[in-house]
Amino acid sequence: MNEIIPCDIIQDLLPLYVDGLTRETTSRELEMHLARCSRCRECFERMRRGIEEEKSLQQQEACREINYLKTLKKRNRKHVILGIAAAVPAVLGAVCVKLFFIGTPSKSYTVTYINTDQDQLHVGGTFLGSGSVYSRHKVVSQPDGSQELIIYTCLASSWNRKGVFNLTLDMRDIDKEIRINGAMVTKDGFVISSQAGRLYEAKNPYIGDASADGRLTAALSLAHHMGSFKNELQTTKEPYGWELKFEDSIRNSAVFDAGMKDYGCVLLALTGNLGEVTWVYTVETEEGPVERRRTLTTQEASDYLGEPVKSFSESKRRVQELLDLLELPELLFIPNVS
Repeated sequence: MNEIIPCDIIQDLLPLYVDGLTRETTSRELEMHLARCSRCRECFERMRRGIEEEKSLQQQEACREINYLKTLKKRNRKHVILGIAAAVPAVLGAVCVKLFFIGTPSKSYTVTYINTDQDQLHVGGTFLGSGSVYSRHKVVSQPDGSQELIIYTCLASSWNRKGVFNLTLDMRDIDKEIRINGAMVTKDGFVISSQAGRLYEAKNPYIGDASADGRLTAALSLAHHMGSFKNELQTTKEPYGWELKFEDSIRNSAVFDAGMKDYGCVLLALTGNLGEVTWVYTVETEEGPVERRRTLTTQEASDYLGEPVKSFSESKRRVQELLDLLELPELLFIPNVS
């Protein structure tokens, strides 16, 4: 370019030149003009200083923002740490209160007694594990209109080692019936044990169902109380029979026969078409072992009880009345088996 470019055009091109946006030939012409023109050179210097100052301000602002974000992050981290430090003792405290004071609902206990006295219901129990102790209790209403006693247990501690509980409830607060770990107390104060409930659930309409027969003797804990035995069923003709052959020798036949008479009544009551129960055992005598055989018929059981033996299978309450009539208290509060 041989012609002299006017200063106005040069100054219009300077912003592009400063930003490095001009072509190489244009940049050379600008540089040549700046070398000989003091007025354009002064304008260029002002423009460059202004851009440099603007960049410097932008860098400073960016630094301030970065420093602010760093400070904010550091402050937030500190708050988080302090929050965690404050939360950990609170959480640990809540866990300790839950484990050692409030407790959780439990059925791992044996009911040792239930009795009523006018408007009071007395309940006692023992926990099955040494690590659990009584915490509190609550009566909860159920959808069917009944109520349930909920026992809460917590971990044993130096201030609480109560492995048993003894409670007194107000019978006037019972609307219909209250359940206590399988047992039940009606509004009128009648106690139906968990054993009676299990026996009622195990009743069997047919003696020929061997598995059902086994469930009934298990619910009755017959082997535990009288010894191991083998079954022999007579289902070909009436009266249908159930023969129990005991394997261990007996020393006192009178006591054994009295016990089996009571258990035989329960078997006759809860097995629908059963007509007679026979038990066979060996008794030790001075002359040596002697085999004995005893039979209890439905009619004999009814005469013994004073009412039809089969009528005791009508309800859980009737089963409990049978247990009470036979005076079998050792059956009443056997722990529930899950």
